[in-house]
Order: sequence, then C-alpha cells, then structure tokens
Amino acid sequence: MSKIIHFVQNLSLDIAIGAVISSCFLAQVLNVDISVNMLLGLAIAIWLIYTFDHLRDAYKTTITSVNPRHAFHQKYFKQLIGVALTVFFLGLYNLQFLPKATLKMGFVLVGLSGLYFSYLIYSKQAFQKEVFAATVYVAGIATAPLSLLESLRSEHIIIFLIFWLLAIANLFIIPLFEEEIDELQNESSIVLRTGRKRVQQLLPYILLLGISLSVAFLFFTFQYEAFFILLLMHLSLVLLYMKPKWFNQYQLYRILSDGIFFLPGLLLL
Repeated sequence: MSKIIHFVQNLSLDIAIGAVISSCFLAQVLNVDISVNMLLGLAIAIWLIYTFDHLRDAYKTTITSVNPRHAFHQKYFKQLIGVALTVFFLGLYNLQFLPKATLKMGFVLVGLSGLYFSYLIYSKQAFQKEVFAATVYVAGIATAPLSLLESLRSEHIIIFLIFWLLAIANLFIIPLFEEEIDELQNESSIVLRTGRKRVQQLLPYILLLGISLSVAFLFFTFQYEAFFILLLMHLSLVLLYMKPKWFNQYQLYRILSDGIFFLPGLLLL
C-alpha cells in the first residue's frame, strides 16, 4: 500500500486529484456547475505544471537526488517526457469542449504559469517562489468556477483568499520537514533562504488569518458545512506544525499536507 501511495505522490497525481476536488468544492460553494471537461482540463494543467517543474529539477541535477520525488523523475526522465507530451496533446484536444469564458481565463493561467517558470529560471534566489506557486495553484482551481460567475462578490474573494493562504501554508510547512534533504540537494526552499525560525514565526499568522477569513466567509454565506471543512483543513496544518515528530516517518507529512485538499470532497458526498 505504501508503494502505491509513494508512486501516486511521485507522479503528483495526488496534487492533481486534490485540485479537482477543491475546484468542485469552490463550484458548489459559489453555486455554479462545472463540466467534466473543465475538470479534465484542470487536472491536465496542474499535472503538467508540477511534472514540468520536477523534470526541470531532475534535468539540472547532476547527481542522484536524495529527494524521492526528484529521484523518480531522474530515473524515468525520458518516459515521463513521453507521457507529458501525450497528456499535453490530450489537453489541446479537450480545449474544444470548454466554454469561451473558461478558455479566456485558462489562457491567463497559462501566462501566469509561464511567468512562474521564467521567475524560477532567471531569478537568482527565487525569494517569493512559494507565494508565486500558491498563486498559480489557486488560479488553477479557481479558473472554471470563476469563469462561470455572473458577478464577483466579497464572499467569492474571501474563499479564494482562504485557499491561497492554505496553499502558502502548505508550501511553508513541507520545507520544514525536508530541510536536510533540500540542503544536501542544494535546493532553494523558504526555510533555507529565510531560516527555520522565520518560517515557524510566520506560519501561525498565516493559519490564523486563514481561520479568521473562514469565519468571515461563514458570516457572509452561512454555509456551515463549508466552514467546518475549511476549519478542518486549517487544523490539519496546525497539527502538522505543532507535532512534526508524529508525521516525520514514511513521509506522512506529505500525505497530510497535500491531503488537506482532499477534505473539500466531504462537501460533495
């Protein structure tokens, strides 16, 4: 079972699935209907972004990576390029089934992704890469629901901000667990760039702000089920932050940290 979980994680399939579930959650909360083709387009876009990022890391690394995900992409580099190209052309074929409004916002996402990778390539320190990555991720899950909205209201902005803060917190927590790996691999992470203490000081404020916005969202919408799911997502990250020793073995921290984006699926049951 653990091998299957690690295989799914190495391929970033969990990220893509979590993105689809989160987008469905946003659609239900915002009371819009998104099609299967929209969700397929999102899954393809998110998977390609993450896979390209990992392949880029594998290509520029001359030694065998100690990071399991990077080592996987090194080992199966050529095969993954072939799969990525196939998925890319599937995504192109899927475009014809998307509404024009979604297509327009999708092109914005493509441009944002291009800026993200350009930033990683040309910035010497890539100081804000976690914030940029969180922005791309949330733009991805918000594209379909946002494109179907007739008007943008305060509660819509709040829910997008909540997911943005959750994505940032997630990308801050993982490097705390992988500090030694990143240091051995000479990877640029928020912990190595700014220091463990600084990240540990910032995280409670990010999580507290996210919880506060969740309360504000409840005040605007009175959607209690959605609120409790958002609260559970935050509390999962709080648990990771407060009890790191519990989740340090077998990469359990990744299962919980990335798994928070599966929790919105509770609203869909």
